[in-house]
Amino acid sequence: MSPNAHPHGSPDRPARPARGPRPGLLARLRGDEHGAALAVVLGLSLVMLILIAIGASWSLSGLRKSAHDNDWSAALAAAYAGADEYTSRLSNDATYVKYGNPAAPFTVANGSAASVALPPPAKANPAFDATAAGAWASVPGSDGRSWFRYEVDNADYDRTGAIRIRSTGRVGDQTRSIVVNIKQKGFIDYIYFTDYEFADPLYSSSSCTPQYEHVGSGHDGDCTEIQFMPGDEINGPLHSNDTPLVCESTFNGPVTTADPRAANWRRASGCGNPTWHQNVPPQSVDSVGMPPTNTEMKNETRVDLPDTVARPGCLYTGPTTILFNSNGTMTVVSPWTKVTQPSYTAGVSSQSPAACGSIAALNSYAGATIPVLDSNLVFVQDVPSAAGTDPNRPSSSSWRPDRFSCTGSGASQGWEYRQGTGATPRIGYPYSGGTTATTETAPGSPQSTSSTPAYDCDRGDLFVRGTVNGAITLAATNVYVTGDLRYADAADDMLGLVGQNSVWVWNPMRSSTPINPNGTGNRRIDAAILSVAHVFQAQNYSTGGFRGDLIVTGAIAQKFRGIVTQGGNGYDKDYNYDDRFRNVAPPKFLTPTSTTYGVTQYASTAAAFRANGAPN
Repeated sequence: MSPNAHPHGSPDRPARPARGPRPGLLARLRGDEHGAALAVVLGLSLVMLILIAIGASWSLSGLRKSAHDNDWSAALAAAYAGADEYTSRLSNDATYVKYGNPAAPFTVANGSAASVALPPPAKANPAFDATAAGAWASVPGSDGRSWFRYEVDNADYDRTGAIRIRSTGRVGDQTRSIVVNIKQKGFIDYIYFTDYEFADPLYSSSSCTPQYEHVGSGHDGDCTEIQFMPGDEINGPLHSNDTPLVCESTFNGPVTTADPRAANWRRASGCGNPTWHQNVPPQSVDSVGMPPTNTEMKNETRVDLPDTVARPGCLYTGPTTILFNSNGTMTVVSPWTKVTQPSYTAGVSSQSPAACGSIAALNSYAGATIPVLDSNLVFVQDVPSAAGTDPNRPSSSSWRPDRFSCTGSGASQGWEYRQGTGATPRIGYPYSGGTTATTETAPGSPQSTSSTPAYDCDRGDLFVRGTVNGAITLAATNVYVTGDLRYADAADDMLGLVGQNSVWVWNPMRSSTPINPNGTGNRRIDAAILSVAHVFQAQNYSTGGFRGDLIVTGAIAQKFRGIVTQGGNGYDKDYNYDDRFRNVAPPKFLTPTSTTYGVTQYASTAAAFRANGAPN
């Protein structure tokens, strides 16, 4: 080896120091790191954007859903507002029941197209529109955001006293519909209704001046106050415009009074507390006005009022008996009747259709047996003056129906109807069971005087009993229930009894001995009972011993408190409300003077219209 040789390299070239990465490689490595970070940032940003987009989407969707739900709920509220608005119109104008849109789908479908008409321009109502792009009525206070329209079904109004409407509300693009039943509020809402809490002055003390206990100095001392007794049981709502006097009675329903005072009832002297429904004492509410007369019901029998009386009932004249037969018929005896559907308009003839019974049959001893009038009314009028123009007037002041005769005079006056000349009377009041029952000749015995005879040969008194199979209202000057009066089917049958003066529980006596040939024990009456000017009361309530229970299922309304028991005689009350009267009334039943309406049933249904007004 050369002496100049070096073991680790050439001796001509010095060794190079160690080097780091080359600049180009470093640049490349640094570039790679920057790209990865950018990718991470971009990825994170993309994820954030996606999350933001999803959140925004969910938020917008929630807002849309919330708005949809709010409009959907508000549309239902608008539909309810429409029902309330229509009810208010009815309460302010009783004739409004005849208005509606005869072309509305709900009206047509329910057969009311012929019984409703658009109101006159002065009563124009945009809620009656039922067309696409048609008008809606604005809900007051909604600033034009909520709207409604409604359709009327009044086809059964004269039969049931109820009206149905379909109300549709609209908010935004949402619509909702409901169907409601609307009925008049009044005395038919109670099992027991009285205007004054004392005996009728006509049958007690003529010096009694009617006045409410909560007005001025209270009841006149000459008035005979009547109290609810320990054996009385009232099963249903009760109302008095006066202040009830109570002695340990049982009230199985809410009790209300028009007495505004905190102490709005009185406990009778020596009596324990009554049993109130759910331990709630009487509540103070508004007074319910009694109508002054039932004569408007007579118009429902006229043939010369086609615009307001589409289905005339039947008019009978003078003392009339009706026996309801369980097969859906009734037998009517009415000796004075000449025409059953009168006309009082020149050029329109009175009629006597077969549905009311042939005149010959009505005037006969056997009477006319006819089907119970279909959801209609019978009115029994007094015999008109012979000098008048009434189609039922007698031919002269001395004329009497064949085989019809009067008995006695004053308080002993009554009438008989004989099957033939010299025959024993078979139909007559007072009861003619061989000998006239002297203690039965005046309804209010012993309170009655010669000025208040029990019966009258010329008066429009109705004597009724039997098993009712149908729906009908009977109105008369006085109504006498001469035996049990019950429904064949308590779910389907319905009866109204309206006496201008009184409705009497016939309870004849002979020398203080009960002689009712139709049963002398418990008495049952299924009906809505209204005594317009006087009372619902039992004859001879103070004699003859205890009769049993007076069982009434329905409703009772009267001007004064009727007496049914005294001194261990007469009847205990067993009064039960017919819950059907919450929603419907007997056909063409009389209404209060201060009429209000209320919704009795609501039901949601499919939306009747789209938001653009087009029917669905």
